[in-house]
Amino acid sequence: MTEQEKDMAALMALPAFHRFLWRSIQSAGIFAQATTGADGRDLSFAEGRRSQMFAILSDAENGLPPAQRHPNAIMTLIAVLREEANPAPKEKKSATGRYDELPE
Repeated sequence: MTEQEKDMAALMALPAFHRFLWRSIQSAGIFAQATTGADGRDLSFAEGRRSQMFAILSDAENGLPPAQRHPNAIMTLIAVLREEANPAPKEKKSATGRYDELPE
């Protein structure tokens, strides 16, 4: 296992990294419909952002066991979408402790 694979494996084990990838996917416009500007430069810029995000997803895919890797980073995308669809439950405050916080 290479150093990069070890680094990516450590990152892929973190739900926070999945959430980071999701925010990056959204800002890169991977799921957005491509639109063209008046002179076409907008489309070139958007495609550059999308291309860079696909490269990042491909790097992250290298953190998975070799048998699970996919050339199109599908397994990484699935992990990211799973984290987005099922976030960790938020901590609930105890009903018995709320009066302890009031000033005397």
